[in-house]
Amino acid sequence: MKKVSALFITGFILLLGGCFQPDESADLILHNAKVLTVDNNFSVAEAVAIKGDRILAVGSNDDILSHAGASTRKVDMAGKTLMPGLIDNHAHIMRSSKQWRNTLRLDGVTSRATALKMISDKARELGEGEWIINDGGFSPTQFIDNDSPLTLKELDKAAPNNPVLLQHLFSMAFVNSKAFLEIGIDEDTDIAWLEIANDIDIDQDEKPTGVVRSAALRRMQAKFNDYGFEQHTKHALKLNQDLNALGLTSVIDATGGQIGTPEIDVYSKLDQENNLTLRVFHLLPAPAYEPGETEQFKDFLKGVAFLNDSDYFQRIGVGERLYTPVHDSISQPAADSDEHKNAFKSLARQTAEAGLHLHQHTTHIKSINQLLDAYDEIAKDIDISKLRWAFTHVDGIDKQAIERAKKHGMMLAAQSRRLIGGSKFKHFLSLIDFGNPPVKDLNDSGIKWGLGTDTMTVAQMNPFNTLWWAITGKALNGEQLTDQMVNRKEALIAHTRDNAWFMLRENDLGSIEKNKFADILVLEEDYMKIDVDQIKNIKPLATIVGGKVVSGSL
Repeated sequence: MKKVSALFITGFILLLGGCFQPDESADLILHNAKVLTVDNNFSVAEAVAIKGDRILAVGSNDDILSHAGASTRKVDMAGKTLMPGLIDNHAHIMRSSKQWRNTLRLDGVTSRATALKMISDKARELGEGEWIINDGGFSPTQFIDNDSPLTLKELDKAAPNNPVLLQHLFSMAFVNSKAFLEIGIDEDTDIAWLEIANDIDIDQDEKPTGVVRSAALRRMQAKFNDYGFEQHTKHALKLNQDLNALGLTSVIDATGGQIGTPEIDVYSKLDQENNLTLRVFHLLPAPAYEPGETEQFKDFLKGVAFLNDSDYFQRIGVGERLYTPVHDSISQPAADSDEHKNAFKSLARQTAEAGLHLHQHTTHIKSINQLLDAYDEIAKDIDISKLRWAFTHVDGIDKQAIERAKKHGMMLAAQSRRLIGGSKFKHFLSLIDFGNPPVKDLNDSGIKWGLGTDTMTVAQMNPFNTLWWAITGKALNGEQLTDQMVNRKEALIAHTRDNAWFMLRENDLGSIEKNKFADILVLEEDYMKIDVDQIKNIKPLATIVGGKVVSGSL
């Protein structure tokens, strides 16, 4: 009798247990919205349910509200637009983080007068004596009211008590008198006798105009505040939050050749303490090998960790600089001697043998075809199509090269670098002339492609500016750059869902779908219907990353 009772009780308990299901109630429900899911059908829903850091469900108001529990926060969005958090497929944010407190960005500013007022406002914010820095992403050619070079007198008037340095690309800047004083140059200095005289532009009276280059620029940069680790960490956190406010939720940090251990340590600390509000997937630049020294790369890779278990800070592959001599520009193709070609091919082969993603800088069509020749050789022995190798920038790519890349399962990352400069940067800006990536050809080819910026030094950082550029083909100054444009839907896919592939995280990011991370933007405007020239002015009301509001409010 006891045995029967025990079996009965056990079965009863199991029966009861089967009646209980895991709690499917949401933590947060956003309803009565226009939800641009950017799923494979580009479907539009009414509501989203979020549980923890992931999306629990997407659908109609009635269906989603059924996921409400006693503790669920329900927010009536009153018709506002929800869209996936925007992803930048090529940026350099870590190297800008240390000086972020002193940084004044001019992204999207088309008025010279407004820019000068912003400098004055930044001087008041920081206080006398503090550096005011712009680390790039702007050109005077973006100013509609006056696109001539910024002058020393203008910058002196805007910030008479602060050193000012507004950088253009990597080797030129506009500065004021206080910046010259920081390197020991005053109004009585005879510029002609200085070691750096050739890097300081002077007027007919042999006085500085405010334009400095190369060695003079580097001397001024050496005078920037030497912030310690803790302050650097705070600045990095603020940088991430400022990018969140623009609508960015994930980036690929291409690191380039200027990244060092401190930046990696800062972001690792933020990640370990669960303080990152921006997902940063970064690349490993290869050491600068000479021909004949490339075989050591394989051993170097063995000592580097890739694809750790973090969802916020993860090294995903090698790039953007695998071998320095083939690091080209739109006007200067890669070095093409046999020894350089073989050196690159050796490094690329070792990357493939290690089973790693390669995100390679290339802009000139000659360079693109040269690298594809190397990939053709490697593909005879190794299936690189599974490694999702990518070219980034691809300003000069043509349809034939796109098809060659497509055969290797490659992805192509295009950036809005030309947005700030118009048809070309003028003579005083070193005759640099970026190409305009053929985004329509990329889209029509069926290859996996995406949109980004190449911020911070080379380009502006606002993803809505990039969307506008891809849709209109225009520069900030209104100049029509190209007839290579895509529509709003295609641009949004390229800046969200397809960019997730570059991060190897297409199952987690890029669209508003069940089980993906809840990285969502809330917009007042309807991105699909707003006047096209207003797209660049969109500022999210709220940015949600991993189910948490990290910028703005609901």
